[in-house]
Amino acid sequence: MARYIVATAAIPALYGAYKSYYWGCPPDIKIIRNVDEAVEFLNSNKYVSDALKFVNNVEKNNNNEHNNNNNEEEIIRNLKPQAIGFLARSGSELCQKIPVQKCRNDEMDVSEALKKFNLGDKWNSSLEWINRVACPEEDLSCSEEWLVRLPSQVERLRRMLQLLFLTTENEFDIDSIDVDVIPFLFNIYKEFDETQNDISNLTLKILANVVGSNEKYSKKMLNSEWLPLISNMVLNGRNLMERLLAHKICQNALSSLNSIDYRLRSDIYEVHIPEAEPELDIVLIHGLRGSVAYTWRQKDSDENILTTCWPKDWLPYDIKRPFRIFGLDYPSYIIQFTGAQPSLQSRANRFQSQLTDAGIGKRPVLFICHSMGGLLAKQLLLDSPELAKNTIGVLFIATPHKGSPVASWGYSIFNPTNDVIFLNENNLMNKKLNDDFTAISRQIPIIVSMVETVESNLIGTAKGIVVPNKSAVFEQGAVYHIEDMHLNICKPARESASYGVIINFLLDCFREIGRR
Repeated sequence: MARYIVATAAIPALYGAYKSYYWGCPPDIKIIRNVDEAVEFLNSNKYVSDALKFVNNVEKNNNNEHNNNNNEEEIIRNLKPQAIGFLARSGSELCQKIPVQKCRNDEMDVSEALKKFNLGDKWNSSLEWINRVACPEEDLSCSEEWLVRLPSQVERLRRMLQLLFLTTENEFDIDSIDVDVIPFLFNIYKEFDETQNDISNLTLKILANVVGSNEKYSKKMLNSEWLPLISNMVLNGRNLMERLLAHKICQNALSSLNSIDYRLRSDIYEVHIPEAEPELDIVLIHGLRGSVAYTWRQKDSDENILTTCWPKDWLPYDIKRPFRIFGLDYPSYIIQFTGAQPSLQSRANRFQSQLTDAGIGKRPVLFICHSMGGLLAKQLLLDSPELAKNTIGVLFIATPHKGSPVASWGYSIFNPTNDVIFLNENNLMNKKLNDDFTAISRQIPIIVSMVETVESNLIGTAKGIVVPNKSAVFEQGAVYHIEDMHLNICKPARESASYGVIINFLLDCFREIGRR
């Protein structure tokens, strides 16, 4: 492949030639004649996009005319669970009017409810330990009453929910739960949604695992107070993570109802789905201390926590071809505290099965990676020859193929994590990873490197390039030097040079699909 080193000033001209370019023909549109036909299609999982548009238009017309007519009642009366799932996933206002069973119970004893979960010896021993250390000896005011909600009790609940989340990640015995888990989770969410955002999000993550594991729980969730809450959250969640979690819950419910053929596991989020059958899958992988809900957003401010997520809000409009977008999410740290820390290889092992469960690899796939995310993508492709075979392109955004000089600071300042050690310029494992990936990289048609050229604020008054040119440039493919700093190079403005590179990269990938 020809190699290009492109200056920043030249990129907008390239981008302007492609912006909003339409490839191929628009998808076929099914003409739906009446409410009965729309409901039938939803119930039978046919022409879902067109049926949703019809039903939502009926609802909109009813609202505009202030008329609660028979069409609306007829729709609600004939909906099956999977049809309700599709409506919830679309954020339909009709979900606010579907009769549901009450979940709210202000007298629920959380501690006693958790004790009724019977998920094996490991669960029971862990729960016993958490309960035993709930109140520190020096905290004489610490009460065992859940209603008091002292910090020690909140922390105990947080640990219990983390344990429940980890337990429900994998297959577990549904019949062993001796508590009505759907209203249980609803009550936890309502208790903490205004005060403890991490607990409310953890509750949503558990719900996504539970409804994805069994048809019974999917139906129960869609017939409960969760329905209006989740359907509203899909479009109007308070932040990006809340909206992504609401979408995941709907998708996993549809998966267990056999309405879609894939499932979203703990670390993977679906950022966008098209109306038509997707031609390719895009996988986003963030870097050290990033997240799926932060890395791919515009630069944030305290006043605006709903800043644009460019893969979700721009790409589907600027490239009018059907594709899915997924984001991997994983915790990472700079300072090593107690306990084992995950390695690059252990994360790759974990992600491998989750990508498979999401159906990634069945069609052409491309990766967009920031910083250490590019190293994870390389490990994933090395570990899975089949995935590598179906990979059309990889976009490395400020990826430290040969380490970062900033990582070496950690040895003299604090106890670094495995991640920081791996990013050291002299790390032999990273060198081997780069050598091994270089050996297979020729089978990937399109590889692009984006290089930061603006110094970042480091420690104190120190400034520097986090991933210098010699490390950020991969041995193969085009190279673009971007006038931005490390953390912002993956947060482009819509008319920026970096966004132009992304658009051109995607269009090149679609061309490659056409050639194949």
